[in-house]
Amino acid sequence: MVRFAFWKEVDVQRWGWEDQPKGHIGLLVEHDKLMGTACVLYKGYVHKLRAVFVEKAGKKDLDNRG
Repeated sequence: MVRFAFWKEVDVQRWGWEDQPKGHIGLLVEHDKLMGTACVLYKGYVHKLRAVFVEKAGKKDLDNRG
């Protein structure tokens, strides 16, 4: 389980690349370290995202969705 942000939601002027608010929860399908991309299953579709917009979801993320 990972939390992530879509590219269209990114505000680089306000936040840094790694500090983007990540409001979506999905399932990590693939992580390509060389290319810096991650594939995430979300609402039935696999989205290819930059790896800096994806991070491991913790227990608090799942409890808040509840």
